[in-house]
Amino acid sequence: MINRNKLSQNYKWVIVALCFLMVMISLGFASSTKSLFPDEIAKDLNTERSLVSVGESMRYIATSVVNIFFGFLVVKFGPKKLILAGFASLVCATLLYSFAHSLPLIYLAGALLGIGFSWTTTTMVGYVVEIWCSENKGTIMGIILASNGIGGAVAIPLVGGLIDPNQTGTYRNAYRLIAAVLFGAMLLILILFRDKPKGATLPVSQGKKKKRGRDWAGIPFSEALRKPYFWGALLCIFMTGMILQGVGGVVAMHMKDVGIDYGTVKGLMSFSSLLLAGAKFLTGFLYDRFGLRLTASLCTVFAVIASFLLALIQNNDLGFLLAVTYVVFGQLALPLETIMLPIYAADLFGRASYAKMLGIFVSVNTAGYALGAPILNLCYDMFNSYTPALFLTGFLMLGNLVLLQFLISAGHREQKRVENLSPAEE
Repeated sequence: MINRNKLSQNYKWVIVALCFLMVMISLGFASSTKSLFPDEIAKDLNTERSLVSVGESMRYIATSVVNIFFGFLVVKFGPKKLILAGFASLVCATLLYSFAHSLPLIYLAGALLGIGFSWTTTTMVGYVVEIWCSENKGTIMGIILASNGIGGAVAIPLVGGLIDPNQTGTYRNAYRLIAAVLFGAMLLILILFRDKPKGATLPVSQGKKKKRGRDWAGIPFSEALRKPYFWGALLCIFMTGMILQGVGGVVAMHMKDVGIDYGTVKGLMSFSSLLLAGAKFLTGFLYDRFGLRLTASLCTVFAVIASFLLALIQNNDLGFLLAVTYVVFGQLALPLETIMLPIYAADLFGRASYAKMLGIFVSVNTAGYALGAPILNLCYDMFNSYTPALFLTGFLMLGNLVLLQFLISAGHREQKRVENLSPAEE
Protein backbone atom coordinates (compact mmCIF):
# COMPACT_ATOMS: atom_id res chain seq x y z
CA MET A 1 0.00 0.00 0.00
CA ILE A 2 1.02 3.58 -0.66
CA ASN A 3 1.76 5.66 2.42
CA ARG A 4 0.00 8.92 1.55
CA ASN A 5 1.44 10.77 4.51
CA LYS A 6 4.95 9.85 3.40
CA LEU A 7 4.16 10.94 -0.14
CA SER A 8 2.98 14.32 1.16
CA GLN A 9 6.14 14.69 3.25
CA ASN A 10 8.29 13.92 0.23
CA TYR A 11 6.28 16.19 -2.05
CA LYS A 12 7.00 19.15 0.18
CA TRP A 13 10.48 19.25 -1.38
CA VAL A 14 8.88 19.63 -4.79
CA ILE A 15 6.92 22.58 -3.37
CA VAL A 16 10.10 24.05 -1.84
CA ALA A 17 11.87 23.68 -5.20
CA LEU A 18 8.96 25.39 -6.97
CA CYS A 19 9.07 28.26 -4.47
CA PHE A 20 12.83 28.53 -5.02
CA LEU A 21 12.21 28.70 -8.78
CA MET A 22 9.36 31.17 -8.32
CA VAL A 23 11.50 33.68 -6.41
CA MET A 24 14.56 33.11 -8.59
CA ILE A 25 12.63 33.85 -11.78
CA SER A 26 10.20 36.53 -10.61
CA LEU A 27 12.60 38.65 -8.57
CA GLY A 28 15.81 37.55 -10.26
CA PHE A 29 14.68 38.31 -13.81
CA ALA A 30 11.93 40.89 -13.43
CA SER A 31 13.30 42.89 -10.48
CA SER A 32 17.08 42.47 -10.13
CA THR A 33 17.50 43.74 -13.69
CA LYS A 34 15.36 46.84 -13.17
CA SER A 35 18.17 49.42 -13.05
CA LEU A 36 19.26 48.40 -16.58
CA PHE A 37 16.10 49.82 -18.13
CA PRO A 38 15.03 53.35 -17.01
CA ASP A 39 17.78 55.23 -18.87
CA GLU A 40 17.16 53.22 -22.05
CA ILE A 41 13.40 53.80 -21.85
CA ALA A 42 13.91 57.53 -21.24
CA LYS A 43 16.16 57.83 -24.31
CA ASP A 44 13.83 55.77 -26.48
CA LEU A 45 10.74 57.76 -25.49
CA ASN A 46 12.67 61.05 -25.49
CA THR A 47 11.62 61.93 -21.94
CA GLU A 48 13.16 62.47 -18.51
CA ARG A 49 14.24 59.72 -16.16
CA SER A 50 12.07 61.09 -13.35
CA LEU A 51 8.95 60.64 -15.50
CA VAL A 52 9.93 57.09 -16.42
CA SER A 53 10.53 56.30 -12.75
CA VAL A 54 6.87 57.00 -11.99
CA GLY A 55 6.26 53.56 -13.50
CA GLU A 56 8.41 52.11 -10.73
CA SER A 57 6.27 54.01 -8.22
CA MET A 58 3.14 52.48 -9.75
CA ARG A 59 4.69 49.06 -9.19
CA TYR A 60 5.24 49.69 -5.51
CA ILE A 61 1.88 51.35 -4.96
CA ALA A 62 0.15 48.33 -6.51
CA THR A 63 2.20 45.93 -4.36
CA SER A 64 1.46 47.90 -1.22
CA VAL A 65 -2.30 47.97 -1.82
CA VAL A 66 -2.60 44.32 -2.90
CA ASN A 67 -0.56 43.08 0.08
CA ILE A 68 -3.13 44.53 2.47
CA PHE A 69 -5.70 42.06 1.08
CA PHE A 70 -3.33 39.09 0.79
CA GLY A 71 -4.84 37.18 3.72
CA PHE A 72 -8.39 37.41 2.38
CA LEU A 73 -7.41 36.51 -1.20
CA VAL A 74 -5.21 33.52 -0.36
CA VAL A 75 -7.92 31.98 1.84
CA LYS A 76 -10.58 32.52 -0.83
CA PHE A 77 -8.64 31.34 -3.89
CA GLY A 78 -5.72 29.32 -2.53
CA PRO A 79 -2.01 29.91 -3.17
CA LYS A 80 -1.79 28.14 -6.55
CA LYS A 81 -4.36 30.36 -8.25
CA LEU A 82 -2.78 33.49 -6.82
CA ILE A 83 0.71 32.41 -7.90
CA LEU A 84 -0.53 31.70 -11.44
CA ALA A 85 -2.31 35.05 -11.52
CA GLY A 86 0.89 36.68 -10.29
CA PHE A 87 2.99 35.13 -13.05
CA ALA A 88 0.36 36.06 -15.65
CA SER A 89 0.53 39.64 -14.42
CA LEU A 90 4.35 39.64 -14.63
CA VAL A 91 4.26 38.26 -18.17
CA CYS A 92 1.76 40.92 -19.25
CA ALA A 93 3.83 43.63 -17.58
CA THR A 94 7.10 42.70 -19.29
CA LEU A 95 5.42 42.33 -22.69
CA LEU A 96 3.77 45.72 -22.21
CA TYR A 97 7.16 47.27 -21.41
CA SER A 98 8.51 45.76 -24.63
CA PHE A 99 5.79 47.29 -26.81
CA ALA A 100 5.03 50.55 -24.98
CA HIS A 101 5.65 53.81 -26.83
CA SER A 102 4.07 56.16 -24.29
CA LEU A 103 4.40 56.86 -20.58
CA PRO A 104 0.83 55.79 -19.63
CA LEU A 105 1.58 52.27 -20.89
CA ILE A 106 4.85 52.27 -18.93
CA TYR A 107 2.86 53.19 -15.80
CA LEU A 108 0.31 50.43 -16.46
CA ALA A 109 3.13 47.92 -16.89
CA GLY A 110 4.58 49.06 -13.56
CA ALA A 111 1.25 48.46 -11.81
CA LEU A 112 0.96 44.96 -13.33
CA LEU A 113 4.50 44.23 -12.18
CA GLY A 114 3.56 45.22 -8.64
CA ILE A 115 0.49 42.97 -8.62
CA GLY A 116 2.59 40.07 -9.87
CA PHE A 117 5.23 40.46 -7.17
CA SER A 118 2.53 40.57 -4.47
CA TRP A 119 1.65 36.95 -5.23
CA THR A 120 5.00 35.43 -6.21
CA THR A 121 7.53 36.62 -3.62
CA THR A 122 8.14 36.91 0.13
CA THR A 123 4.59 36.95 1.50
CA MET A 124 3.49 33.99 -0.62
CA VAL A 125 6.61 32.01 0.21
CA GLY A 126 5.97 32.53 3.92
CA TYR A 127 2.41 31.28 3.58
CA VAL A 128 3.35 28.19 1.55
CA VAL A 129 6.27 27.22 3.80
CA GLU A 130 3.99 27.53 6.84
CA ILE A 131 1.58 24.99 5.28
CA TRP A 132 4.04 22.47 3.90
CA CYS A 133 6.97 22.54 6.33
CA SER A 134 6.61 21.55 9.97
CA GLU A 135 10.20 22.25 11.00
CA ASN A 136 13.31 24.18 9.93
CA LYS A 137 11.06 26.84 8.48
CA GLY A 138 13.59 29.62 8.93
CA THR A 139 16.31 27.71 7.12
CA ILE A 140 13.97 26.79 4.28
CA MET A 141 12.78 30.39 3.97
CA GLY A 142 16.38 31.56 3.85
CA ILE A 143 17.24 29.12 1.07
CA ILE A 144 14.18 30.11 -0.98
CA LEU A 145 14.64 33.85 -0.59
CA ALA A 146 18.35 33.61 -1.40
CA SER A 147 17.38 32.38 -4.88
CA ASN A 148 16.67 36.01 -5.76
CA GLY A 149 20.41 36.65 -5.77
CA ILE A 150 21.14 33.57 -7.84
CA GLY A 151 18.47 34.55 -10.36
CA GLY A 152 19.85 38.07 -10.58
CA ALA A 153 23.38 36.78 -11.15
CA VAL A 154 22.11 34.78 -14.13
CA ALA A 155 19.66 37.37 -15.44
CA ILE A 156 21.77 40.54 -15.34
CA PRO A 157 24.48 39.44 -17.81
CA LEU A 158 21.92 37.60 -19.95
CA VAL A 159 19.43 40.45 -20.13
CA GLY A 160 22.08 43.17 -20.12
CA GLY A 161 23.78 41.51 -23.07
CA LEU A 162 20.72 42.24 -25.20
CA ILE A 163 20.81 45.95 -24.36
CA ASP A 164 23.05 48.16 -26.49
CA PRO A 165 23.49 51.54 -24.73
CA ASN A 166 24.55 53.05 -28.07
CA GLN A 167 21.36 51.99 -29.83
CA THR A 168 17.84 52.88 -28.68
CA GLY A 169 15.10 50.27 -28.41
CA THR A 170 17.22 47.19 -27.77
CA TYR A 171 15.81 46.94 -24.24
CA ARG A 172 12.54 45.77 -25.81
CA ASN A 173 14.05 42.41 -26.79
CA ALA A 174 15.43 42.08 -23.28
CA TYR A 175 11.94 42.46 -21.84
CA ARG A 176 10.60 39.85 -24.27
CA LEU A 177 13.22 37.38 -23.10
CA ILE A 178 12.17 38.00 -19.48
CA ALA A 179 8.53 37.42 -20.44
CA ALA A 180 9.41 34.07 -22.03
CA VAL A 181 11.30 32.91 -18.93
CA LEU A 182 8.42 33.97 -16.67
CA PHE A 183 5.95 32.07 -18.84
CA GLY A 184 8.05 28.91 -18.60
CA ALA A 185 8.07 29.13 -14.80
CA MET A 186 4.32 29.67 -14.79
CA LEU A 187 3.79 26.43 -16.75
CA LEU A 188 5.82 24.46 -14.18
CA ILE A 189 3.72 25.93 -11.34
CA LEU A 190 0.53 25.01 -13.22
CA ILE A 191 1.62 21.39 -13.64
CA LEU A 192 3.37 20.62 -10.35
CA PHE A 193 2.17 22.96 -7.58
CA ARG A 194 -0.34 21.83 -4.93
CA ASP A 195 -2.07 24.11 -2.46
CA LYS A 196 -1.47 21.88 0.57
CA PRO A 197 -0.84 18.26 1.63
CA LYS A 198 -3.92 16.07 1.71
CA GLY A 199 -6.01 16.77 4.79
CA ALA A 200 -3.67 19.52 5.98
CA THR A 201 -4.76 22.76 7.60
CA LEU A 202 -2.70 25.88 8.20
CA PRO A 203 -0.54 25.05 11.23
CA VAL A 204 0.21 27.40 14.07
CA SER A 205 3.87 27.21 14.97
CA GLN A 206 4.76 27.86 18.55
CA GLY A 207 8.46 27.30 18.06
CA LYS A 208 11.13 27.26 20.71
CA LYS A 209 11.64 30.07 23.12
CA LYS A 210 14.68 32.09 22.07
CA LYS A 211 16.39 35.09 23.50
CA ARG A 212 15.70 38.62 22.33
CA GLY A 213 11.98 37.96 22.09
CA ARG A 214 11.90 36.20 18.77
CA ASP A 215 9.05 33.93 19.79
CA TRP A 216 6.67 35.22 22.44
CA ALA A 217 2.93 35.39 23.01
CA GLY A 218 2.70 38.98 21.81
CA ILE A 219 0.01 41.61 22.08
CA PRO A 220 -3.29 41.91 20.19
CA PHE A 221 -3.23 44.05 17.07
CA SER A 222 -5.70 46.54 18.54
CA GLU A 223 -3.36 47.06 21.49
CA ALA A 224 -0.32 47.32 19.25
CA LEU A 225 -1.94 50.22 17.40
CA ARG A 226 -1.86 52.22 20.64
CA LYS A 227 1.86 51.71 21.17
CA PRO A 228 4.09 54.64 20.10
CA TYR A 229 6.84 52.25 19.06
CA PHE A 230 4.47 50.69 16.50
CA TRP A 231 4.24 54.02 14.67
CA GLY A 232 7.96 54.54 15.05
CA ALA A 233 8.52 51.13 13.46
CA LEU A 234 6.31 52.11 10.52
CA LEU A 235 8.36 55.27 9.98
CA CYS A 236 11.62 53.37 10.17
CA ILE A 237 10.43 50.66 7.77
CA PHE A 238 9.01 53.23 5.35
CA MET A 239 12.26 55.21 5.27
CA THR A 240 14.31 52.04 4.82
CA GLY A 241 12.23 50.94 1.84
CA MET A 242 12.34 54.40 0.26
CA ILE A 243 16.12 54.71 0.60
CA LEU A 244 17.30 51.19 -0.25
CA GLN A 245 15.03 50.76 -3.25
CA GLY A 246 15.60 54.32 -4.43
CA VAL A 247 19.37 53.87 -4.35
CA GLY A 248 19.18 50.37 -5.84
CA GLY A 249 17.15 51.67 -8.75
CA VAL A 250 19.77 54.22 -9.83
CA VAL A 251 23.03 52.35 -9.15
CA ALA A 252 23.69 51.33 -12.75
CA MET A 253 22.78 54.77 -14.13
CA HIS A 254 24.95 56.57 -11.53
CA MET A 255 27.95 54.38 -12.31
CA LYS A 256 27.53 54.99 -16.03
CA ASP A 257 27.08 58.73 -15.42
CA VAL A 258 30.44 59.00 -13.64
CA GLY A 259 32.11 57.19 -16.52
CA ILE A 260 32.38 53.55 -15.48
CA ASP A 261 32.27 51.20 -18.46
CA TYR A 262 28.87 49.57 -19.12
CA GLY A 263 30.38 46.08 -19.16
CA THR A 264 31.99 46.72 -15.78
CA VAL A 265 28.65 47.93 -14.40
CA LYS A 266 26.95 44.71 -15.53
CA GLY A 267 29.69 42.65 -13.91
CA LEU A 268 29.36 44.50 -10.61
CA MET A 269 25.59 44.07 -10.62
CA SER A 270 25.88 40.36 -11.30
CA PHE A 271 28.41 40.03 -8.48
CA SER A 272 26.06 41.93 -6.16
CA SER A 273 23.25 39.46 -6.82
CA LEU A 274 25.41 36.56 -5.65
CA LEU A 275 26.41 38.50 -2.54
CA LEU A 276 22.73 39.12 -1.74
CA ALA A 277 22.13 35.39 -1.33
CA GLY A 278 24.92 35.17 1.22
CA ALA A 279 23.74 38.33 2.97
CA LYS A 280 20.33 36.78 3.66
CA PHE A 281 21.87 33.67 5.20
CA LEU A 282 24.23 35.81 7.28
CA THR A 283 21.37 37.97 8.56
CA GLY A 284 19.39 34.96 9.72
CA PHE A 285 22.44 33.50 11.46
CA LEU A 286 23.27 36.77 13.23
CA TYR A 287 19.71 37.16 14.45
CA ASP A 288 19.53 33.60 15.83
CA ARG A 289 22.90 34.03 17.51
CA PHE A 290 22.91 37.63 18.72
CA GLY A 291 19.34 38.96 18.56
CA LEU A 292 17.53 41.84 16.91
CA ARG A 293 19.53 44.84 18.08
CA LEU A 294 22.91 43.78 16.73
CA THR A 295 21.48 42.40 13.48
CA ALA A 296 19.29 45.40 12.63
CA SER A 297 21.98 47.87 13.67
CA LEU A 298 24.65 46.19 11.55
CA CYS A 299 22.43 46.11 8.46
CA THR A 300 21.61 49.80 8.94
CA VAL A 301 25.28 50.73 9.39
CA PHE A 302 26.02 48.89 6.15
CA ALA A 303 23.30 50.96 4.44
CA VAL A 304 24.84 54.22 5.71
CA ILE A 305 28.31 53.25 4.48
CA ALA A 306 26.94 52.07 1.12
CA SER A 307 25.21 55.41 0.41
CA PHE A 308 28.35 57.43 1.13
CA LEU A 309 30.55 55.08 -0.89
CA LEU A 310 28.25 55.30 -3.91
CA ALA A 311 28.23 59.10 -3.70
CA LEU A 312 32.05 59.16 -3.83
CA ILE A 313 32.50 56.88 -6.85
CA GLN A 314 34.51 58.31 -9.75
CA ASN A 315 35.97 56.87 -12.95
CA ASN A 316 39.46 56.09 -11.64
CA ASP A 317 41.22 53.31 -9.74
CA LEU A 318 40.04 54.57 -6.36
CA GLY A 319 36.54 55.02 -7.73
CA PHE A 320 36.44 51.43 -8.96
CA LEU A 321 37.62 50.21 -5.54
CA LEU A 322 34.84 52.25 -3.93
CA ALA A 323 32.33 50.75 -6.39
CA VAL A 324 33.35 47.20 -5.47
CA THR A 325 33.21 48.07 -1.77
CA TYR A 326 29.79 49.63 -2.26
CA VAL A 327 28.52 46.41 -3.84
CA VAL A 328 29.54 44.45 -0.73
CA PHE A 329 28.06 46.85 1.82
CA GLY A 330 24.96 47.51 -0.30
CA GLN A 331 24.00 43.85 -0.38
CA LEU A 332 24.62 43.44 3.36
CA ALA A 333 22.06 46.22 3.91
CA LEU A 334 19.32 44.81 1.69
CA PRO A 335 17.98 42.20 4.18
CA LEU A 336 16.45 45.21 5.98
CA GLU A 337 13.68 45.15 3.37
CA THR A 338 13.18 41.37 3.15
CA ILE A 339 14.12 38.99 5.98
CA MET A 340 14.06 41.72 8.63
CA LEU A 341 10.37 42.51 8.09
CA PRO A 342 9.03 39.21 9.51
CA ILE A 343 11.73 39.39 12.18
CA TYR A 344 10.55 42.87 13.24
CA ALA A 345 6.93 41.65 13.35
CA ALA A 346 7.72 38.57 15.45
CA ASP A 347 10.34 40.11 17.72
CA LEU A 348 8.64 43.42 18.53
CA PHE A 349 4.97 42.33 18.59
CA GLY A 350 4.91 38.53 19.03
CA ARG A 351 2.55 35.83 17.78
CA ALA A 352 -0.76 37.43 18.71
CA SER A 353 -0.61 40.05 15.96
CA TYR A 354 2.06 38.55 13.70
CA ALA A 355 0.03 38.00 10.51
CA LYS A 356 -1.56 41.45 10.47
CA MET A 357 1.67 43.13 11.52
CA LEU A 358 3.66 41.44 8.77
CA GLY A 359 1.11 42.47 6.14
CA ILE A 360 1.25 46.08 7.28
CA PHE A 361 5.05 46.12 7.47
CA VAL A 362 5.33 44.76 3.92
CA SER A 363 2.79 47.30 2.66
CA VAL A 364 4.50 50.25 4.38
CA ASN A 365 7.93 49.14 3.20
CA THR A 366 6.63 48.85 -0.35
CA ALA A 367 4.98 52.27 -0.10
CA GLY A 368 8.44 53.62 0.66
CA TYR A 369 9.71 52.01 -2.53
CA ALA A 370 7.24 54.13 -4.50
CA LEU A 371 8.90 57.38 -3.44
CA GLY A 372 12.54 56.39 -3.62
CA ALA A 373 13.15 56.29 -7.38
CA PRO A 374 11.20 59.48 -8.26
CA ILE A 375 12.99 61.50 -5.56
CA LEU A 376 16.46 60.40 -6.67
CA ASN A 377 15.63 60.88 -10.34
CA LEU A 378 14.16 64.30 -9.63
CA CYS A 379 17.48 65.16 -7.98
CA TYR A 380 19.23 64.04 -11.15
CA ASP A 381 17.00 66.23 -13.30
CA MET A 382 17.73 69.22 -11.02
CA PHE A 383 21.49 68.76 -10.49
CA ASN A 384 22.42 66.47 -13.41
CA SER A 385 23.85 64.12 -10.78
CA TYR A 386 22.66 61.61 -8.17
CA THR A 387 25.48 62.54 -5.78
CA PRO A 388 23.62 65.09 -3.58
CA ALA A 389 20.70 62.70 -3.07
CA LEU A 390 23.07 59.83 -2.21
CA PHE A 391 24.71 61.86 0.54
CA LEU A 392 21.23 62.72 1.86
CA THR A 393 20.22 59.03 1.98
CA GLY A 394 23.30 58.28 4.06
CA PHE A 395 22.33 60.86 6.69
CA LEU A 396 18.71 59.67 6.71
CA MET A 397 19.83 56.10 7.40
CA LEU A 398 21.93 57.42 10.29
CA GLY A 399 18.69 58.82 11.73
CA ASN A 400 17.06 55.44 11.25
CA LEU A 401 19.91 53.80 13.17
CA VAL A 402 19.24 56.01 16.20
CA LEU A 403 15.47 55.48 15.99
CA LEU A 404 15.94 51.70 15.86
CA GLN A 405 17.59 51.65 19.27
CA PHE A 406 14.53 53.22 20.92
CA LEU A 407 12.11 50.94 19.03
CA ILE A 408 13.92 47.75 19.99
CA SER A 409 14.17 48.79 23.65
CA ALA A 410 10.45 49.57 23.73
CA GLY A 411 9.54 46.26 22.10
CA HIS A 412 11.62 44.24 24.54
CA ARG A 413 10.17 46.13 27.50
CA GLU A 414 6.72 45.19 26.21
CA GLN A 415 7.74 41.55 25.96
CA LYS A 416 8.96 41.54 29.56
CA ARG A 417 5.72 43.15 30.66
CA VAL A 418 3.63 40.49 28.91
CA GLU A 419 5.65 37.41 29.82
CA ASN A 420 7.31 38.75 32.97
CA LEU A 421 10.82 38.03 31.71
CA SER A 422 13.80 38.88 33.87
CA PRO A 423 16.56 41.20 32.67
CA ALA A 424 18.85 38.19 32.32
CA GLU A 425 16.50 36.57 29.81
CA GLU A 426 16.21 39.83 27.84
